[in-house]
Amino acid sequence: MEHYIQVIFVLALAKYCLKAAMTGRLWVMAAYAAVAAVVALVLYPAVITRPVTIVAGLLADRRLVTDGAVLTTLEATLGIFTSIYLLDNYFKPRAQRRRRIFVLKVVPGVLWMLGVAYFELLFFRERVGADFRATAALYAALIFAAVLLTAWVIHTLIRRESMKLELKILLNMGILFIGLLVNATVADYNTSDAQSTVAWGALGALCGTAALLFALGLWLARTGKQTPFINFIKRTFNGSDH
Repeated sequence: MEHYIQVIFVLALAKYCLKAAMTGRLWVMAAYAAVAAVVALVLYPAVITRPVTIVAGLLADRRLVTDGAVLTTLEATLGIFTSIYLLDNYFKPRAQRRRRIFVLKVVPGVLWMLGVAYFELLFFRERVGADFRATAALYAALIFAAVLLTAWVIHTLIRRESMKLELKILLNMGILFIGLLVNATVADYNTSDAQSTVAWGALGALCGTAALLFALGLWLARTGKQTPFINFIKRTFNGSDH
């Protein structure tokens, strides 16, 4: 079950990098990376006092699992509706766009900070016996580099603002789905004693297919090529307008 939590944290950190990429400026991406590094440094005194099995202990408390599911559901749902609103604003004529809602696009959530703390805990576990401050500084540097590099790659590969917002919706949907799955399995109102078996092959195939389709859509958008499927969609929507 802890693997599900790890996936949620990875998606949350990816969403944080995406928000940095949506600013479109390298120095702002560096500022996002610096904030993540500072969070890692601030949290390390609390992280080193926690056992590595803290997530397993939290999952054993069904009430805390329910509270966590509420948090993930709220953040993911708000992120989805915010992205839809931003997409609607993006496709309006320039004169009708609201520029003040830009803040909705770049304000990060909360889950990414929990992800930073969790992976910092795992990092300290791998460096048992090393100096705490040196380990915290090294982890902060790695977080800074990872966030900056990921944000720059996203900004470079996905130029269109609409596709970045669509990617944000997909990430939030992933967080929402996995959060609900964890909640349905071990929440306080679930009194059954069931063990979930993950079909990692099928899950990998699903994620690979989604990534392949996203890459295909990105390639079609960048090249501007027309396919029979795209022409069919255009004819369908154009016909519905008349």
